[in-house]
Amino acid sequence: MTESQPDPGGFPSTRRQPWQAWIASGESGRVSACDHLMNAYRVPLETYCAATGLSRSVGMEPAEVVAGFFATRLGNFEYLTAWSRSGTPLRNWLRNGIHLHVHELRRARKRDGRIESSTDAAEEAVGEDVEHFEREWVVSVLNGAVAQVLRDLEARGRSAEWRMFWQHHIDEQPHEVVGQAFGCTAAESAQSCYRVRGLLRDAIAAMLYADGVRDEAVLSEILEMMEVLRGH
Repeated sequence: MTESQPDPGGFPSTRRQPWQAWIASGESGRVSACDHLMNAYRVPLETYCAATGLSRSVGMEPAEVVAGFFATRLGNFEYLTAWSRSGTPLRNWLRNGIHLHVHELRRARKRDGRIESSTDAAEEAVGEDVEHFEREWVVSVLNGAVAQVLRDLEARGRSAEWRMFWQHHIDEQPHEVVGQAFGCTAAESAQSCYRVRGLLRDAIAAMLYADGVRDEAVLSEILEMMEVLRGH
């Protein structure tokens, strides 16, 4: 099986890890890396800033804090290369980074007289609400994976397969019923759903690799994601 025809039941290998390719591509790669990072982590970081009170501690909206964080950190590859050397999952690196960014904001805004309290939320948020961040990150990963699969199927003129997958796995319709609705046999419905499930698993795995998860940890990471969602 060639790389252009991935095993529907498997996961992509680390040779598909995008960060090395992005870093090697210069400015165009930096733009791609930043686009991915902002699309995947903006909402989780904004939710985290609101839940922990980090944004309130500097008198700003969560979106303002996160936008400033991205602006100050993503001007070049130094921030991302430092992350890649750390061995830390990207979401943890960013969550720690937002604390440091708020600490810097507090010092600047206090110096300028824009805030009065001497409390530094970036240092005092010991009981930080990581759960909000993790849940939003999981939702972001799943939404991104679904969007990728839909784009892939539409590009190949097979968007009906997603609707078949949805009816079987989400609406819990048996393959016989799905097949009748789409003019195919139950066996063909099962094959289509299997292909889409494989595409979805590969897309999720690719996004986990972009977060710094290694091959051997992908399955356990997906199981942990399911637990996060099951808890709500």
